[in-house]
Amino acid sequence: MKKKLALILAAIMLSGCGNQPAETTAETTAATTAATTETTTAKTETEILEQTTVETTTSAPETTTAETTTTTAETTAETTAETTAETTSATTAQPVSDDGEYSVIGENGILVTKIDGHYWGLMPCWGTYGLCDSYTAAVNDFAEKLPDVKVYNMTIPTSSEFYLPEGNEGFTSSQKNKIDYIAENLKNVTSVNVYDTLNEHKDEHIFSRTDHHWQPLGAYYAAKEFAAAAETDFPDLDTYKEVTCGGYVGSMYFYSKDSHLYYDPEDFTMYIPKGETSTTYYDCSFKNGYESNLFVSPDGSGYYCSFLGSDDRIAKIETDCDNGRTLVIFKESYGNALAPFLTNSFSTIYVCDIRYFYLNAVQFCKDVGATDLLFACCTYTPAGSNGNYVKIIKNQ
Repeated sequence: MKKKLALILAAIMLSGCGNQPAETTAETTAATTAATTETTTAKTETEILEQTTVETTTSAPETTTAETTTTTAETTAETTAETTAETTSATTAQPVSDDGEYSVIGENGILVTKIDGHYWGLMPCWGTYGLCDSYTAAVNDFAEKLPDVKVYNMTIPTSSEFYLPEGNEGFTSSQKNKIDYIAENLKNVTSVNVYDTLNEHKDEHIFSRTDHHWQPLGAYYAAKEFAAAAETDFPDLDTYKEVTCGGYVGSMYFYSKDSHLYYDPEDFTMYIPKGETSTTYYDCSFKNGYESNLFVSPDGSGYYCSFLGSDDRIAKIETDCDNGRTLVIFKESYGNALAPFLTNSFSTIYVCDIRYFYLNAVQFCKDVGATDLLFACCTYTPAGSNGNYVKIIKNQ
């Protein structure tokens, strides 16, 4: 049962945006090309991941029995669960009558609970310190191989770290302990502490209630911390154009099948920066480029897919910031929300997903003239088997 739960959670974390907005003809052509490439390489990636074994070092904190449920078997789900999470519009739904407290573990181990009159879907986050060691070693190796590039790591906590109700102890492990452990073991890499700022703003709409992602507001606060660490300009929130789209029901309903989430949709609010940007999307091999928009759904109707569109592509964003700095972001879906907030901080930004990147990442950073390199993933990635992709893209 625990292994099955680990597989399901891996699938959720891989699922990314869910349903995607309609694409232009050029976008569709490029996406098709990328899909063909992915099909031919998926088996190879799976084999590499299955062969990757990590032992916990003696310096690592003791790993609990529950934490050891994260195994390399998760890779089966990782390579077959593309875009399985659904985003549903529930604007016409009638609410379920429930005036009292509610806290139930639904299908696939998702905790559905009622907080301040609204329903939340929370996903546990386990993983191992041994996998954190493997991830940290790979990030450190990037810094060693790229001595002229400023390298940063941002480990992003998920919603269960801040909103777990009392009485549910044991549902998940401490993400802060693993985040601190990763930070302590980085070498020549700047750790960007976003835990404290997210905790400080947790009473604001920084995480989605019905989805496993954060809201753009949470990404804004995290991006601000990164900009401070990178010593670059960063505009105030009130300089952005705020766009809100209602009726958002994300992956936590799809996986839990709990109707309380469906009948309690939330708003999705994103922030469009001032200034000119030009965005070119490429396939996972950095070929077949086509121009499009950073915000593929400017009205927010694509919800978490409203910016960048999907994970299985490389985005090059050129801005009107004239500081001459080029940022490369290696991320999973959590990192998508950061990019729009950094367009006033870097002249050029490359956004690359560690799960869909088919080049040697070190050489890529050299080829594009990277001055800054940011690894931005939620805790589940470095503490789970998804973190092995950092090693893969470094060596392939």
